[in-house]
Amino acid sequence: MSLRITPLPTHWTAAEAYTVIEFLEELREQLRESYGDTVADMLREASADKAWQETQGEFEFDDEIEF
Repeated sequence: MSLRITPLPTHWTAAEAYTVIEFLEELREQLRESYGDTVADMLREASADKAWQETQGEFEFDDEIEF
């Protein structure tokens, strides 16, 4: 499989930029309607996994150690 690169223009008129912004907003809304719950579940699971990994190996003891 070959990777194709699609160059985007770097200089747009204000009208062209506005058109792209409107398109992206519509795309975001459609994706949110179709996949919003699934994406939220995925992010929730990823957050829980990260929190679990961050707490591994930590002990919450307040006991003083006498030498």
